[in-house]
Amino acid sequence: MQTTTPYTGAPASGVQRPRGLTRDEVMTASEVAELLQLPVSTIYYLARRGEIPASRFGRAWRFLRPRIEEKLAG
Repeated sequence: MQTTTPYTGAPASGVQRPRGLTRDEVMTASEVAELLQLPVSTIYYLARRGEIPASRFGRAWRFLRPRIEEKLAG
């Protein structure tokens, strides 16, 4: 019989759960503007056009640092 982890029912055989995002990885438009040395209004404009990776939650835009860094490198 295979054992499972409490509450999740997932196998206890060392299978790792997906890692959540940390606060350092999720950025606001102001933080991205500071990183890229651009006005915040330009960050919103680029996000709306899909030129920088972003997600919108209600009225708030959020950016993932790893994706921004990938975009800068590529």
